[in-house]
Amino acid sequence: MTKTRSLTIGKIVVYCIVFFAIWSVRELIIRPVFLDSLDDVMSSVAKTLTKLAVWTVPAIILIKYFEKDMAISLREMLTKEVKWIKYLPILLGFLLYQLFGAWLTSGEIGIHPDFTSIRLISTVIFVGITEEIAFRAFLLNATLTKMKPWSAVLLNAALFVPIHYPFWIYQGLGLNEFLMGSVVVLAMSIIFSWTFIKSRNIFVPIILHMIWNLLTVLLFG
Repeated sequence: MTKTRSLTIGKIVVYCIVFFAIWSVRELIIRPVFLDSLDDVMSSVAKTLTKLAVWTVPAIILIKYFEKDMAISLREMLTKEVKWIKYLPILLGFLLYQLFGAWLTSGEIGIHPDFTSIRLISTVIFVGITEEIAFRAFLLNATLTKMKPWSAVLLNAALFVPIHYPFWIYQGLGLNEFLMGSVVVLAMSIIFSWTFIKSRNIFVPIILHMIWNLLTVLLFG
């Protein structure tokens, strides 16, 4: 008798535990000991490759392997037609929020002196792709078949926030920065998740994520 492939809640929990553990080791041990010892270009390449290996590749494999348990198939999320004009208000909101934040922080609005083309590639392009594939294309997609949409969105946000904590700990952020960062990431996760559900196209949250990160890197370094 052939066993059917079934993605249970238990399997999702195990995935999350392993994923969070591996990523914490990467951020808190491998990054300071090895990755940050490389020159800027090699460090950026190594960080990108390790993130692809931990976030993206396993997620894509699991999406294909448990395709019948996904609310949106890989094919659909890559080809579904999108009316991009519907998302212009979100982009406008991103722009106004980031510009206002930059003005409050420094009293002026301009490109931050720490901005580099390397960060444009690693932080803007690859972060948007890797994080959306892992959290929206896989995790959110899998839980949408097991709970109501808003429950899945909130659960996804509750997971998306703490995955940033190892890096924030590495940066030495204070409590206030942790709290503010958590609120912002929570809001971003809800936006990215809901736009994925409504559009059924993974490129929508990827592009929105890229633009958010681009504004952050340009204005805050």
